[in-house]
Amino acid sequence: MVILKCQECGANLHWDGAGEVVRCSYCGAEYLIHPQSEPFRRRETDPYTGRGEVQGIPIVPGNDCSGMCPVESFAPKGWHVCARQASDEFYGDHAGNPFVAEAEYTSPDRSVYILFRGSNIYTDRKLSRVPLIKGIDVLGSFMRVGTPFNAEQYCDYLLQRDLQPASGKKIRVEEADAEERARQQTIYNNYMSQGFSRVVSDWKRVTYEIADRAGRRKTVSVETRVNDLHKGGQPMGGGGFFGQLMGQMLSPDEHYWETQYEFITAADPDRFDALAPTVQKINESIRFTDDLEKIRQSLLRYLEGLKMQTAMAVQQQQSASWDRMQQTISDTHNYTMGVMHEMNANTAATHERVANLHSESIRGVNTYYTAQPGYGVPGVVEADVRWDSVYQNTVNPELFAAAENYWLEPGVDFEPLRRTNGTY
Repeated sequence: MVILKCQECGANLHWDGAGEVVRCSYCGAEYLIHPQSEPFRRRETDPYTGRGEVQGIPIVPGNDCSGMCPVESFAPKGWHVCARQASDEFYGDHAGNPFVAEAEYTSPDRSVYILFRGSNIYTDRKLSRVPLIKGIDVLGSFMRVGTPFNAEQYCDYLLQRDLQPASGKKIRVEEADAEERARQQTIYNNYMSQGFSRVVSDWKRVTYEIADRAGRRKTVSVETRVNDLHKGGQPMGGGGFFGQLMGQMLSPDEHYWETQYEFITAADPDRFDALAPTVQKINESIRFTDDLEKIRQSLLRYLEGLKMQTAMAVQQQQSASWDRMQQTISDTHNYTMGVMHEMNANTAATHERVANLHSESIRGVNTYYTAQPGYGVPGVVEADVRWDSVYQNTVNPELFAAAENYWLEPGVDFEPLRRTNGTY
């Protein structure tokens, strides 16, 4: 017998683990519950009692973790949703959090795009006091943003990196409210209890008006919370200049910079305000499922095995020169990164297609394969989304025709072009 809580009145729900419907004996609310063997956890009864449902967001097909749902949230009906591992170019800590979950939501007409990323911790090795650590910490964290940002600066960074606007301006910056300040106090107390000497938590939601490279306007909201953390004691003192210098070098200070989440919304300006309730539902309902921890633990066990192999290799090379030891460590690190990239290789084409479709959605265009070999780079052309069919002249490849809401028969000199659907 499984005991659950009613979302309406809080009373216990009694479910035998097999049936699909359970009814609250106190208030009469009914819930559709799937047996635990179902790979995607879904609840047709939405706690927000609106369109759409709360559902597990599955990993995109082709990934080694395909079918698992690291993220669960409200998703409007008809929207395309998927989850994946955030790019290891920017995300992931091989020592503690090797899998940063990323969930994507796209409206049916592709005029609205929402992106969520989970927690990521950067360790600033540039601030390491002992130079030797940089040489041997081959499987540890490393800084991939250069310099720690405050929350508003990081919002600006995400806008440029993820959307790459041709131009734009900041129109609103929202500060932390009382509820958010209470969360920051909890974060502060939590980290201080773990031995951190300095904790600064910062939250911002920034709204921008941007233009893409084709000049189309978008309204974009970027929200994030970042924590700047220092751990360790004060620098050790010493006599004279040399003593002070050695004290600074051997100080046990560690610097961590954590992004707790990233939430980006891009929409046509005339839809942005009306979209706010839907965006809020998605943002408030996002939670991580047990699958995420399973994925993380699997990767951590694998990386721990590689770390042991590295230690054994170093031990076997004790009689060799320092250069030989450095090469062994470098080779092991390269092998580790190669395996990590190989784990994502199956989804490379899918990720590229999603990125292309995202770019097309932001710019309001569709791409078509050209009829003339060698024309277009890379063999495709773009047309406004309002055109249903596009044709290219077989004699003069610079000449195109397009039709809206009906099928055009332009003659034998024109050839219809086929949509790429982001695959090019």
